Amino acid sequence: MDRQAQIDLLKRLLDYVDTKTTALAEAPWRNHVSVYTDPEHAERERQVLFRRYPLLMGFASQWRAPGAFRTDDYAGVPILVMRGEDGKLRAFLNVCRHRGAKVAPADGGMARVFVCPYHAWTYDLSGQVIGIPDEGCFPGVRSERTSLTRLPLCEKHGLVWVIPTPAGEDATEFDIDSWLGGLAPELASYRFGSWAFYDRRIVPESMNWKILVDTFHEGYHIGFLHRDSLTEVLHGNVADFEAFCLNHRLVMPRKKLERLKSEPEEKWDLMWNTTIIYALFPNTLLIVQGDHVELTRIFPSEGRVDRAIMDLALYVPKAPSTDEERTHWDRNMQLVLDVVTGEDFPAGRTIQIGLTSGAQTHLVYGRNEPGMIHYHQSMRAVLGHPEAHAASEAAE
Repeated sequence: MDRQAQIDLLKRLLDYVDTKTTALAEAPWRNHVSVYTDPEHAERERQVLFRRYPLLMGFASQWRAPGAFRTDDYAGVPILVMRGEDGKLRAFLNVCRHRGAKVAPADGGMARVFVCPYHAWTYDLSGQVIGIPDEGCFPGVRSERTSLTRLPLCEKHGLVWVIPTPAGEDATEFDIDSWLGGLAPELASYRFGSWAFYDRRIVPESMNWKILVDTFHEGYHIGFLHRDSLTEVLHGNVADFEAFCLNHRLVMPRKKLERLKSEPEEKWDLMWNTTIIYALFPNTLLIVQGDHVELTRIFPSEGRVDRAIMDLALYVPKAPSTDEERTHWDRNMQLVLDVVTGEDFPAGRTIQIGLTSGAQTHLVYGRNEPGMIHYHQSMRAVLGHPEAHAASEAAE
């Protein structure tokens, strides 16, 4: 976002605050409750959204040096991302080509080679097979199975994406910009490649994964659900919205925004006066909070329609070097957990129960929830809508 666009956005937010309004959709929109409760719909989501679409894995700085690796099973397949001796980042299925055991341990770290714990088949940092014990018993196998199975990967804008479906030899890389719908220059402007990873929390939940995602798509609830935690920080029910193909951006004004009226425009700062939420389809929220970034990745879990998992990571401009800095970032992480897991998610659990109660056939998203409407319309465009639910969207 260039400087003038930032100024224009801040002016819109000031006008929203002054006029007590917000960005509005053209009309309310209704969504069938089955998208949160139907196991067949959930399975289609797993096969389409979490196999065919790029999933953001993290900031590239987490693979800063050759040998750095991370594993990730949340998409439903075991993924291994590692930096090779040549400096290139590659993604593989974390599956030994012998009997299918995982070759890399959970979470991540540094490695020189990967040795399968089952029979010690060994792979180098480019995924190539470099050792097969008693290889004479496997004539011709090394030439048949030369490496771990590659996945398409893109490292760009300081971020790393993977498509969790095996790639052909000529399709191990892709350009994420074609998926971002015009967001690429904006993401590039943050220079995330230099940011440092600080902390990470894994939170399992007993609700549909999209209920977790939904909580980040509107500010309508801030003045109510978060009246004791966020109303001194953020304006409730006020946000600027812009769609970028399947993705979107919400910008929520902080209470200190009004101070800008007494300052010259050349001093106006977007990041320090707002919370910026980038919703990266299908399951990721990249939340810019002034002096840090929260990366929230949300997945269905356990093969159930009512189970989900949130992978929350906090990134900072540079690694802390003092106890004071560490205390600051610890407090930031705790605030996120207090608000999201202490307020949003308990409400979400009741929503899951309510959606299975038969109280209504459709949910309604208001004009003041354009992010919700855009996200779920994007879902419908990608997944289609079950014929059984093709009745009027106004039906209750």
